[in-house]
Amino acid sequence: MKRRLPLVVLALFACALVRGAADEGMRASKPDVRKEVVAVIEAQLAAFRAAEYAKAYGYAAAEFRAQKPLQVFVSIVRASYPEIWFNSRVECGLVRDNGAFAKLLVHIYGHDSDATYDYTLVKERGGWRIRDVLRHAPKQADKV
Repeated sequence: MKRRLPLVVLALFACALVRGAADEGMRASKPDVRKEVVAVIEAQLAAFRAAEYAKAYGYAAAEFRAQKPLQVFVSIVRASYPEIWFNSRVECGLVRDNGAFAKLLVHIYGHDSDATYDYTLVKERGGWRIRDVLRHAPKQADKV
């Protein structure tokens, strides 16, 4: 069991380095990059609305697809991302990129709820692809 702890620490450190590299040199994106990034997110959400899950999966980064098969992707989104699964409207914030990675806040409205997500995209040969999505914690109601 002692050997696992250093591996876990090493894995967390590696993730932090990758995230740090993704943030390095981030600037407000030029209009053409913003248009491309937003189009990918909107296309994936449209695919979910149309129940075209294989098409939605195609907008995920190659690294993600190599780790998770389509059925797992569908299960994850259905169980953990209700606003994405049942999306009806989206509002995209400022897109920042460094040529290799792009980040933005996306507010997604579902049938019964809405939530804000951090999207990270990676530039691949075929264009921008969604690398990861992190849901913001819901705001707590003010106590009276």
